Amino acid sequence: MASELQIVLLALIVALVFVFVHLSSPKIYGFSKHYKKRILSFSGGVASAYVFLDLLPLIENADPHIHAILGNSPLIMIFLEKAIFGVAFIGFLVFFILEYLALKSRGYKAQQTAKSLEETNASRNIFFLHIGLTAVVSMIICYSLRFEILTTGLGIIIYTIALSLHFLISDRSMEEHYGALYVKYGRYLLALMPLLGWSLSILFPERTSEAYVLLAFIAGAVLFNVIKDEVPNSGTGKPISFFTGALLYSGLILILPWIH
Repeated sequence: MASELQIVLLALIVALVFVFVHLSSPKIYGFSKHYKKRILSFSGGVASAYVFLDLLPLIENADPHIHAILGNSPLIMIFLEKAIFGVAFIGFLVFFILEYLALKSRGYKAQQTAKSLEETNASRNIFFLHIGLTAVVSMIICYSLRFEILTTGLGIIIYTIALSLHFLISDRSMEEHYGALYVKYGRYLLALMPLLGWSLSILFPERTSEAYVLLAFIAGAVLFNVIKDEVPNSGTGKPISFFTGALLYSGLILILPWIH
């Protein structure tokens, strides 16, 4: 088992990788413009496998942490079994609403300016709301790192790749909705969040129960991003790339216990 110091340092390294991803995501997609759909589909496959094989099993065992936060009320006990998945569903709904507002804003501006949807960006007010909540998600992920980080080299690499690809999906969507606002301001705000989350995990290391609840919210948010980018666009997506990403990540997760 890794020591507490080793876990903190590993979490810092992973957080720095996420900082790099947030800062460079526009360049990554610009450099690989001929492979955008394949990269997006592959990333979606990996993120899907991450949610179902990593995050959901993790939060399924989080009932004691919900109990620790909510107490022993008989009414609460009735819903305790489903509470953690309810938190995940809230995460899903929150980002569904944000996506709806962004698309609605872009559609309205397209009508007003007689431009296509691709040529318009959502309003600044929606941008601040959307980037703010997305930043919170990035911070929560890095706050939770020390509570769930794997202590094997391969495990850490797999985890980092999965979350990095998720951030690429999310950042690409933000750039599409908000254009220059995201490139000039949004990505720098997102890049600060991993380090902020890591710092908070050092200042408040005892908040394990809260971390599990926050991870459930993250699971819903990640799942929505995957569904949003893959399911509606199945006609233009790259199913082979999606399945490749999902199968590769699934295979690595399934063989990881044998490597231990």
